Amino acid sequence: MSCKVIQERPRVCMRQAGFTLLELAVVLVVAGLMSWAAFSGYTTVSQEQEIERGRAEAQQLQSVLRAFALRNGRLPCPAVNAEGYETETAGNCSSGNQLGWFPYISVGLALPPDRLRARYSVFRAANATAALDADLAVALERTGDTVGDTTYLDATDLIVALNNASALAFSASRTYLTGDAGAAGAIDCAGNRVMAAAYWVIVPLQDKNGDTDRLDPPHTMGSLCAASPSAPVRWDSDDVVVAESPAQLAGWLRQSMP
Repeated sequence: MSCKVIQERPRVCMRQAGFTLLELAVVLVVAGLMSWAAFSGYTTVSQEQEIERGRAEAQQLQSVLRAFALRNGRLPCPAVNAEGYETETAGNCSSGNQLGWFPYISVGLALPPDRLRARYSVFRAANATAALDADLAVALERTGDTVGDTTYLDATDLIVALNNASALAFSASRTYLTGDAGAAGAIDCAGNRVMAAAYWVIVPLQDKNGDTDRLDPPHTMGSLCAASPSAPVRWDSDDVVVAESPAQLAGWLRQSMP
């Protein structure tokens, strides 16, 4: 009898130390779920960090635009190419140029890599009468000052242009904003044209809608329309927008002038 007990013990031990196929399957499923959860959490955190970087970049560009306007009495001219310089003709913003890339080098910034470059649009409505002019990308004496006056070609002239821009009837042929999917209505450049913008800057992040272009709806390379800055990040768009109406920028300039 003792011999039989000795022979049975190894079999009992082997059964206790091993796993059944069902137990192995459960372990693999749990491990897979844990890996998926960890990866999903990492992806979400990475996306949030990228969006925050985009917002910080957009805010910096807005600050630079305001400082440029205060110093030069105009907004910078868009860069038609991606080299970072304003596209000008004979020292002035080329006629009809109201949409392009942000002119990083012309405003004193380093040119970022291609994947980080922002789109930029500026309101332009020239008028032969200087006092009625609303071309925000051109420095023009609109208040009647003469060479040598301390206010000649300064921010006061840009304020006049901004006031003129505010008084013009809306036109989709000039820089404008659509809604925010909230109080400002649908994000629809054709069906919900909300307001003119003195400028807008779009910092595109990822190609969320999968069309091989980092600009996401409603933004396109040739459109003067941008979503409202208050628009939330959506499943098909993570573009970050900063913009100001002519009245908003005029108010900031008045408060900031010495």
